[in-house]
Amino acid sequence: MYYDRYETNTTSSMLDFEHIVLCHNNADKFQNLSPKAQIIETGLPKGIQNNFNYALSLAEVGEWIIFLSDDLTKAQRFDTGKQDFVDCEINYTLSELKKAVEKADEKGIEFVGMNSTGNAYYMTNPYSYFGLIDTRCCALKKTEFLFHKDIGCIPDYYATCYHLVKNGANLIVNYTFLDFSRYSKGGLGSVDDRVEQKRKEVALMKQLFPNNVKIVDKANQPKGTHLRINR
Repeated sequence: MYYDRYETNTTSSMLDFEHIVLCHNNADKFQNLSPKAQIIETGLPKGIQNNFNYALSLAEVGEWIIFLSDDLTKAQRFDTGKQDFVDCEINYTLSELKKAVEKADEKGIEFVGMNSTGNAYYMTNPYSYFGLIDTRCCALKKTEFLFHKDIGCIPDYYATCYHLVKNGANLIVNYTFLDFSRYSKGGLGSVDDRVEQKRKEVALMKQLFPNNVKIVDKANQPKGTHLRINR
């Protein structure tokens, strides 16, 4: 887990297994930590990409790391009878993520994510391979990959495109997911707080992956701040 939400963080207290909480330089301020949490001060500059890369530095090549955002609210799974998502145990969702990691390893895939919409309309297949992986809940295999030092608002787009180009596909679990507060106070900031930085990062992504992303308009979003991933 990552970032510096030290008063309203929720994830650690909802986990019943050993895990690491990363912060920059304020470990003494953190509340709501599980007894099974180990908190580490990275000492790095602010920027979510820095904490991602620090976490990768703790792993051995070939080892998988599960990343979770610090504002977890619940877990859900698809109920075939109700044809909709219903609440479930967090451990169920994480166990399915671990199973997906095994599946990915067999296919030579190095980046795994989960359903990020909770919309039953899109639940046509248990897995997909070419969409955006939301880094609020994902598993990443330690390789040469590092998150880009200048992309902190949309690191999920960078990681997704990098691994699509490298491996030809990623793996997304569609039938269960973890949900998060998203853009709440103390975390990454609201959409409005990040408009100019996000616009710069979108332009950078287009330079880095000209054949893999397209800058498109999105309803209720400022122009030049949204990308679509091309298969």
